[in-house]
Amino acid sequence: MHVPRDIWLSNPAPPRYMGRAGLFLDRDGVLVKEVNYLKNKQDVALEAGAAALLRWGCEKGLGLVCVTNQSGIARNLIAPEEFEAVEAEIARQLAAAGAHLDLTIACPFHPDFTPGYSPEHSLWRKPGPRLIEHAAALMTLGLASSWLVGDRARDIEAGRRAGLAGGILVATGYGARERNEALALAGGGFKVVAVATLDEARAVLAKELD
Repeated sequence: MHVPRDIWLSNPAPPRYMGRAGLFLDRDGVLVKEVNYLKNKQDVALEAGAAALLRWGCEKGLGLVCVTNQSGIARNLIAPEEFEAVEAEIARQLAAAGAHLDLTIACPFHPDFTPGYSPEHSLWRKPGPRLIEHAAALMTLGLASSWLVGDRARDIEAGRRAGLAGGILVATGYGARERNEALALAGGGFKVVAVATLDEARAVLAKELD
């Protein structure tokens, strides 16, 4: 798989899971509280239940991946060094709560702000599936048994297009307003569940991945 130069990886050699399931999570509005174009590390605050969800996923032996669109970079609203400082602060806060991610993979592209934006770029920007597919390839995750948690319909659609088992739309972030659009993506063996909180998402995953 060709990986565009500007796709960002927190870890170029993440752990390998030999076909086991992964848990893919959006960042803004899911792992951390929604801030419009989060650029200052001082504004990072974990979403309620995020650390507990990751601790549970680790106990279950799941590959833990954050997949995030970061068009603020293409828009010149967020400098690359500001983005990396935010990522470091997220990792620090997770570690302080006894949690971690195996990998974060970020797409900075936007059709209106990335020069030469092409169909290849659109595969990497959610709802395109490439962020998930590339992370799964790096970590040898089994996509057909994996799940995604997001707050946007495009998160859920990315999971469907990547061949995941299902997606959970959480009402944090933008989730409440995108509930119906996300639920409409269910079908063809792909499950979609809408919940209010990340604790409820964890309960759904515990049943689905038991």
